[in-house]
Parts: sequence; C-alpha cells; structure tokens
Amino acid sequence: MIFFDIDGTLLDYDNAEREGILDFFRIHHSIFPFTEQQSIEIWKHLSNHYFEKFLSKELSFQEQKRARMMELFKKVEIKLTNQEADDKFEIYLSLYKKNWKPYPDVKEALDELKQLGYPLGVISNGDYQQQVEKLKSMGLEKYFTCVITSSEAGAAKPDKAIFLEACSRANTSIERSFYVGDLLDTDALGSQMAGMTGIWLNRVDQQRHTEVISIRSLRELTKVIS
Repeated sequence: MIFFDIDGTLLDYDNAEREGILDFFRIHHSIFPFTEQQSIEIWKHLSNHYFEKFLSKELSFQEQKRARMMELFKKVEIKLTNQEADDKFEIYLSLYKKNWKPYPDVKEALDELKQLGYPLGVISNGDYQQQVEKLKSMGLEKYFTCVITSSEAGAAKPDKAIFLEACSRANTSIERSFYVGDLLDTDALGSQMAGMTGIWLNRVDQQRHTEVISIRSLRELTKVIS
C-alpha cells in the first residue's frame, strides 16, 4: 500500500495559499499597508500558528480559521466580531480554493502506480471534509481507496497512531506500506518511526537524509518502491 500526504505533495499548497492571500489583500488594499512579501509572511505565520493549535486540539477547525482572521485585522486595529471574521475567512477560502492545483508530476505518477496494481491511500493532517474536497477539486479522488485525516483519526502526524490507524482501515500491514510526503520530520521520519517505509519528496533543494529514501519528483517513485 502506498499512502500520500496532500498539501505540498499532491496539491501545490504554497502557491494556492500565496495567490489566495494576495488576492485577499488586493480586495482589502485600502485597509492593509503591507507589501506583497509582508502579506505572504504575515499570513503564513498566522496559518502555521493557529493550525498547530487545531492539530493539538486547542481549537476546532472553525475556531482556528476565525482566530487567524481576527489577529490579521487586529494588526491594523480593527476588531472583528466572530461573524465578521467567519465572513472574511470565507472570502479568503474562495480565493484559496480557486488556486487548488496538483503538481505537474502527480497524475502521471498516480496513473502509473494504478496500472502497476498498487493500492493507494491518503494520510493527511487537517479537516476530513476539506481534504476530500481538495482531492475532488483536483480530480484525484478516484485514485485512492481510503483517506485518513487527523480530524477523524484523533491523532496527527508525526504521531504513529495515525499511520497505524490508516493501515488498520486499509487492511494492510504497516511493514509493507510506503508513505510519501514533502516534510522530512512529519512525513518521512514520522511514518518510518511507525514502521512504514518513509519517502521524502524533496522538491526544493539538493539535501538528502541518510535514514529515509529521498526523491525530487513523483516520477521517481516507481523506481524506489520496486
């Protein structure tokens, strides 16, 4: 069984987030004085900070979205109500979703794996409904027999529990399973510590790691698993 991460592995998350927030700031250009680079950095910091609170169960998925928007507007001394924050986030969300696109190597790699008879699954940190929506939007849902997310598994990567739960639901042994993800610690090393073969999809630099298999593109995947 080959399991995949979604954001940064199948979905070009950084581009979707960047273009979504820049569009949001353009709509609100009279409110925010930030440059494009400042806008990206501020939003990325807020996203990472509050998403971690969701993963640690300090906030619900909805609460972390609301908190992000409230803190953003607080930076320009505007206090939003809960409803106003929710409405603003929906504007951002629509712009973010508009930019959901798979990396160029994704469909080619998944087609090849399917033709070779490999069963495929997803293990992702995040909200189940949103992660499934991403797969549907990109036309990728048909490739996967199971989708496991932290919101309904009760554990988040790199906790070994989510990898074990995924194998249990897929009725496969963890020792014979692979996990492909773009984050070294969370994905590759996390899955390997749970008993899988971790594969680090390192698209951005030449760095390697001695403990896990590293690839630069999903086009290399069939070579390293065969």
